[in-house]
Amino acid sequence: MSSPLRDVRILFVLPSLGLGGAERQAFLLARHLLLEERAAVRLISFTRFDTLAAQCEAIGLPYEFFDFTHKYQSRTGHIVDAVRFIRLVRRRRAQILMPYCMFQNVLCGLTWRAGGARVCIWNQRDEGRSRMGRWLETIALHQTPRYISNSTHGAAFLTDTLRVASDRVTVVHNGVDLSSSAAPPREWRTELGIPANAFLACMVANLHFKKDHATLLTAWRTVVDRLEPTVAPAHLLLAGAAGDARDAIVQQIADLSLGGRVHILGEVRDVAGLFRHVDLSVFSSFAEGIPNAVLESMSAGLAVVATDYPGIREAVGTVGAPWLVRPRDPHDLAERILLAAANPEQRAELGRAGQERVRTQFSVAAMTAGMTRIVREEWQRRG
Repeated sequence: MSSPLRDVRILFVLPSLGLGGAERQAFLLARHLLLEERAAVRLISFTRFDTLAAQCEAIGLPYEFFDFTHKYQSRTGHIVDAVRFIRLVRRRRAQILMPYCMFQNVLCGLTWRAGGARVCIWNQRDEGRSRMGRWLETIALHQTPRYISNSTHGAAFLTDTLRVASDRVTVVHNGVDLSSSAAPPREWRTELGIPANAFLACMVANLHFKKDHATLLTAWRTVVDRLEPTVAPAHLLLAGAAGDARDAIVQQIADLSLGGRVHILGEVRDVAGLFRHVDLSVFSSFAEGIPNAVLESMSAGLAVVATDYPGIREAVGTVGAPWLVRPRDPHDLAERILLAAANPEQRAELGRAGQERVRTQFSVAAMTAGMTRIVREEWQRRG
């Protein structure tokens, strides 16, 4: 039977084509809609990070960049760029808009009708960061008919803070895809000069101030000092694109004399290959929805030590909850990492439990099925 979305023009509106969690989830859904539903899908990126471009080209998924030149300037500049965006939507004859992240959600909520689209679905990917100003949000919310969140915490932000009616909000958890990259495998320990017996932890997150690398680095000084004399050398990998916190992270590494014990890898495309060399996943943050990096770590069979926020707790479940630590508490984080380092059997057991949790509750198939059902419903209702 032909899909009701066949040949329907769907425009995904994204912050970038980088490897952030929202972008990867959008790509997985766009791929499904293109290949399985035969929709006419296109990605729009507001920055020129293009790591996903090769994957788009490999499956014939068109993409383009839109330079939002006045994004952080005057109200007049916002209006000028909003008009330019409306023209883009009209030029692409988009029928469904799928924005991801707050700025894109608000922009599309404000403009989708003027652009000639018939459906706009708000995708809430965090717990409420990057607010846009009450008056803009209010207008956008009033005009947006349907909302999806990847976490119950994000859904609560929509209903409790933004006052969206609960019957317009659906939770669809992220789907994890750790299929191997086409890039040749790398021997990370050998490349970085890390001894084979070293205890190796990794945090996968772009280097920006929305994540709490500072607390992790302070904790890592303690881990190095206490672990090395008794167990093994301790090394930490930071994988993620350079962002606004990179210089501060480099400076803190120097200030804590952690050079040679902390390795900044940059953006890593083969995350699955990286995880094969790692003993523990760590994730230190200020606030989260459900972070992809935590789910990917669990999918790879790694134990996870992370900051205790509702979205992360939702990801790890009851088995992983005892390994969550108080926010901005380097002592608590160091103690939990040291406990994990000293108990390899417990790490392995936690890793197996996490792997099963991802398999049953955070699969790509479940995510694409849930998202596609909502897109179909809205299209059939309003198309």
